[in-house]
Amino acid sequence: MVRQDKQHSTLIFNFRKIFSVNSGCWTEFQFHVCANKTYQMKYRGLFILFFAFSYATAQEDYTLRINDTSLRISLDKKYELNVNGKKLVVLLSSNDTLAYDDNILSFRYPKGFNVSKSKIDEGIEQIMIISAEGSGILLQKYSTLNPSMLNEMMLSEVTKESINYGYVLKREDYQKTIKPGQKINVDKAVLKYKDEVKIYEIATIGKKDEGVLIMTMRMDDDKNSPGQKLIDLMWATLVLK
Repeated sequence: MVRQDKQHSTLIFNFRKIFSVNSGCWTEFQFHVCANKTYQMKYRGLFILFFAFSYATAQEDYTLRINDTSLRISLDKKYELNVNGKKLVVLLSSNDTLAYDDNILSFRYPKGFNVSKSKIDEGIEQIMIISAEGSGILLQKYSTLNPSMLNEMMLSEVTKESINYGYVLKREDYQKTIKPGQKINVDKAVLKYKDEVKIYEIATIGKKDEGVLIMTMRMDDDKNSPGQKLIDLMWATLVLK
């Protein structure tokens, strides 16, 4: 198991091997995908996709200012504050779900998760959210190429190591409708070994020289796990603009 002992330390793994490790806390990992001949000419023969995720420390200290009075407070804790001779009870809490929204897409996710956003290459931006058990979502926005041809390549890479280890692969591809009524094809791989299950889904929406790639990862088949709830909420609220 991979463990994150220090909140700010960084661990780096080859992406093909990290998924053969039982669930743990990931901070940073990398994935190399070899392109076909057409892409080799245009993109120098190798896509280097860096999947970065940093566990943020819990934000405990906030400053509340009312006129000339200020108070340092924490989430979900009551405080008494005197303002102009009046006693006020203050409680700061976060919503049950939070929103990610940019000029290309939007979705909601449960509170308690942190969004990692990065530029992994020229023309490729990435949004990633991972749960403690290693399940989560990854969305990549492409502005220089159509990612539709990457589905099988990506699925092959993320399952290769597990298959070599002894996992049995079963494909359960399906079609999903997202807002505002757009139908997309989802490539789904279910990997089983003894009592262990890993599930990957990849979908792309693209047009000439641009598009979005969506990848979900589950390290078990528990439908009530935090990771599954994250994935379900993302799919239910995802909007491509």
